[in-house]
Amino acid sequence: MNRLCKFQGAFLLLLPALIFLGCSDGDQGAVGPQGQPGRSASIRLADAGKITPSITDVTINSPAVVQFTLKDDKENLVTGLSDSNISFSISRLVPGINGGASEWQNYITRTEEPGGGGSGTVAQIQAATESGASGTLVDHLDGTYSYTFAVDLNNAALPYDAALTHRVGFEIRGGATSIGNAVYTFRPSDGATTGIFTREIVKTESCNVCHDKLSMHGSARFDTEYCVSCHNPGSTDANSGNTLDFKVMIHKIHRGSTLPSVVAGGEYAIWGFRDTKHDYSKVVWPQDIRNCRTCHNETDTETPDAQNWLKTPTMEACASCHDDVNFATGANHSLANIVVASNADCTSCHSDGGLIGRIDTSHAILTDTAAAAFKFNIHSVTNGTPGTFPMITFSVTDPSNGDAAYNVQSDAPFVQGGGASRLAIDLAWSSSDFDNTGSGQTPASMVSLNPLGGAAIANGDGTFTMTSTVAIPTGATGSGMATLEGHPAVDVDSDGIVERIAVKGATDFFSITDATPVKRRAVVDMDKCNNCHKSLSLHGSNRTDNVDLCLGCHNANNTDVSRRPADPTTTPDGKKEESIDFKRMIHALHAGADGMGLYVYGFGSRLHDFTGVVFPGNLNNCSQCHLGDTYYPVGTGVLATTVDTGVNLADPLDDVNITPNTAVCSSCHTSILATEHMKQNGGAFDVTQAANGALTSTSAGLVVETCAVCHGKGALADIKTVHQFQ
Repeated sequence: MNRLCKFQGAFLLLLPALIFLGCSDGDQGAVGPQGQPGRSASIRLADAGKITPSITDVTINSPAVVQFTLKDDKENLVTGLSDSNISFSISRLVPGINGGASEWQNYITRTEEPGGGGSGTVAQIQAATESGASGTLVDHLDGTYSYTFAVDLNNAALPYDAALTHRVGFEIRGGATSIGNAVYTFRPSDGATTGIFTREIVKTESCNVCHDKLSMHGSARFDTEYCVSCHNPGSTDANSGNTLDFKVMIHKIHRGSTLPSVVAGGEYAIWGFRDTKHDYSKVVWPQDIRNCRTCHNETDTETPDAQNWLKTPTMEACASCHDDVNFATGANHSLANIVVASNADCTSCHSDGGLIGRIDTSHAILTDTAAAAFKFNIHSVTNGTPGTFPMITFSVTDPSNGDAAYNVQSDAPFVQGGGASRLAIDLAWSSSDFDNTGSGQTPASMVSLNPLGGAAIANGDGTFTMTSTVAIPTGATGSGMATLEGHPAVDVDSDGIVERIAVKGATDFFSITDATPVKRRAVVDMDKCNNCHKSLSLHGSNRTDNVDLCLGCHNANNTDVSRRPADPTTTPDGKKEESIDFKRMIHALHAGADGMGLYVYGFGSRLHDFTGVVFPGNLNNCSQCHLGDTYYPVGTGVLATTVDTGVNLADPLDDVNITPNTAVCSSCHTSILATEHMKQNGGAFDVTQAANGALTSTSAGLVVETCAVCHGKGALADIKTVHQFQ
């Protein structure tokens, strides 16, 4: 190495030290000026996923100008919105007069000509939206936009009044999926957005309890505040002649099949986009139609006008459900056929102190009120080991009276004849997956005991003990379940006729061979069922609000064979029997028109046709019903689903079954491609199940489902991923 290289190397080694030694702590300089706040990242609309729109300001100086912002679900500002992707509405809120309800009126309208095949014969006015291409849209390239309406409020058909509440809203189509409509409600005279009259009667969240995500008109309109801008009394369907007013249309849609006009042989239909007919005559509201508070919650501060259903009764709102009433003639309006001249007359009867009283009094479900006085209790189950006869100690108490116990042998609610009063104690086993083998109730129903009429022994402390007439089979293992279900009978309206009172069923688990009782695995949430059903009570008000109670009979080995006609050619599906296994039946039932098509024969060999059921939510969203992650494929220990009970109804070993996961998935996914996919991955529709759980297919031999490999949690095709829910 030459001397120059040596010098350069030494210099390079010394340089950091020189730099370090050359630095010293001097006085701190003055604080610099505040910099501009950092800007969020931006993304083009075409690359965005879900977007959140918000209107920040509206000024009306003829025409109106809207300022708004778009962000995606990662808070990125969204640019590149085209005027062809957006539409706007602008409306005013007019107070009610002469007893009538307030109403939104849209400044933008169109005329619809009849032509869709309905009974309408004249053109009708409809509220509409204004395309962004009609006015002037400006993209400020930072996620903010402004839009100037084409409609000039000073020259609109509706007179502009700045003292009235106004609402501007918009929808976005194409390029991204909006998670909501932007709505801005304000008073132009002073710009106020709070403390003003808004007519907030229902909110989107209440709808989405059942609908999961309310999405209409090509997945562009989601929010009720936006819906009412067009669906107001000024809009009519030219094809049917039916009003599109929200309060009328929504009531009639939800009552559907029980509308008096439909029951009398008519239909309720609306013609929509491109004169497409939407027939709501078969809609079944999954709870009592008198449950007005399911949608109208007057205690919610976000819907301060929800009390309108109580305080502002109108002919339009009431006739939407009671559509056989003619107020002009009085026909069907009470026993006296009272004539009503205007809405101002309604409160003379339907109000506090009125002749009839408040509407919630008229709509009260008296059997629900009566149910608050009953509670079923199971206190203990003894003698539950193999070969013994279980003894169940139970009581029925009154929570409204300090839990005082009823005497089920003599008190009036339990001694009404003709089947009006009923209690039953049921037994099922094993809780690992109920099969009830040896119950004597073929093919796989629970043991059912009647404790009324002196069959149960009074213990002198308000409790009673019932001994099973059927022993636990000697081969039974694990744990069992005892249930108390049925219905007391009460004359709730003093008309001399007693009504069945649906009371929540009680369950308790007991040891058969387990050291301590083991409950059946929990898969679905009763509260989630009742988001839509309010109170799920079936089989003649006997089995109420208790999933375990349902599962005792609706198990993998049970079918409707004992209720079906002996000749399959007389049944609509041509089957000898149909599975009533909960995991298959409930999926198929809710899929209805979109699933395999389900016909089930029930009590009295009555046919239940579920082929037309339309689930109001998103069928893909398993979490609407399931607890936690229980929607993932199951492994061993779950019984296959019987589809043919074989020669011996009491022996599950000769049953023809569907493998467990395939039994569930095939109830909704019915295509040939889906079926073959299941078969290729261990699913089969022709298996027998051995006592040790092994599944043998007559066509494929020993089979093992491998669904979890792809569809398990975190796997390549995780159920949540392919079903697209959170």
